[in-house]
Amino acid sequence: MKRRNIVRICSFAVFAVAALTAFAVTGAVKSNNYQTQLEASYQRNLTQLSECLDSIETSLAKSQYATSSDMMNRISGNLYSECCTAKNALSSLPISQLNLSGAYKFLSQAGDYARYLSTKSEITQEEYDNLTLLLSYAQKYSDFTDTIVSRCNAGGKITENEVSLGDGSEMKVSSFSTDFSSAEETFENYPTLLYDGPFADAVLNKQSVLIKNGKKKDQDECRKIAANALGVDEGGVVYKTEESGTLPAYVFSYKLQTIAVTKNGGYIAYILNEGVPGSQTVTEDNAINIAKDFLNKIGYTDMKESYYSVYNNVCTINFAYNKNNITYYPDLIKVGISLSDGSVFSLEADGYLINHTDRTVPAFSAEQNEINLSNSVEVVSRSRCVIPKNSGVEVFCNEYHCKNKSTGQEVLIYTNSETGEEEDILLLMYSDNGTLTK
Repeated sequence: MKRRNIVRICSFAVFAVAALTAFAVTGAVKSNNYQTQLEASYQRNLTQLSECLDSIETSLAKSQYATSSDMMNRISGNLYSECCTAKNALSSLPISQLNLSGAYKFLSQAGDYARYLSTKSEITQEEYDNLTLLLSYAQKYSDFTDTIVSRCNAGGKITENEVSLGDGSEMKVSSFSTDFSSAEETFENYPTLLYDGPFADAVLNKQSVLIKNGKKKDQDECRKIAANALGVDEGGVVYKTEESGTLPAYVFSYKLQTIAVTKNGGYIAYILNEGVPGSQTVTEDNAINIAKDFLNKIGYTDMKESYYSVYNNVCTINFAYNKNNITYYPDLIKVGISLSDGSVFSLEADGYLINHTDRTVPAFSAEQNEINLSNSVEVVSRSRCVIPKNSGVEVFCNEYHCKNKSTGQEVLIYTNSETGEEEDILLLMYSDNGTLTK
């Protein structure tokens, strides 16, 4: 080989090694930056959760001294807001959501119960005792969270100290997840609260007609259903546990995914994911189409998308059952799509599974009901629907998408299809992260 060629080959080799080294260093820097940003995001959410729990504790303590509905109403407004924020913060942490049913139920009922009491002219001693009991649970959970915050303030990392999932796989999650799962012991012997509200035990424990009439499935059948839904080989789907309650189900895992299949009917109850999506490459419109196709694939047909929100590169779309141009909002399914690769990230179908049934449809009189709308709005569109009331009762309504003639504020007004009376009003909120109602 000529000397010139040898020199040329050596030069190329040195250049290649230098390039690979630079690429490796750049990749390591980017990885470290991402890890730092992720840790900072988790710690912000943890701090927010801790602050919300402190506020919830304070509001519950104040509620024990409120004697007027006006004061209770002000306290319940703050309490409800803090509980919603706390749930959002909790859901954004790298925690196995499967093991947080007690925390979510407490956060849902604490604000809801105070709001219920604010509608009463007189509060009984038993109801004050319930507030005291809720306060004791708030104090315990707040103390636990403060301990975790102190650990992080001392240099602890949420994204470190990984532990095995314990299912035979090589996947690992943060020990932080197991810490919060242990905190669920706080909610052992949590009381049954009997009242009229959307998170009352009577509503949460509503019996499902769909599940009651569903064909019994054994564990192997449910495993096949889970594998088909996830689009993976059945051999990789590992049985974890089974759940009782309103929706008895077998629970399986596949890598960082958890999926529950109902014992009756073999319906997918939920899908959870402990991963974190990367940068966005999928549009929201594509995510909606992917979610709709997925629902059809797993047997949830005639579902219509309503609104969506984007958080941490996951697009969560709300779907409701729609038949003969009537939207049944109680039959709700939420589907989360990763905007990184378009995969199904999460699914919650409990609303659909608990409420879906055959209904007798009354006559609708949209034109007559429109007479009762405020003069300050103009109707953009109208449709027919069923909405749930706080007590769990369903009402057939006309849904009017309206716009304020002066401000342009968009609003949804629901009038009873038979009486024409207003049943509910929702404000439409648009942002870069999607469309929500409040």
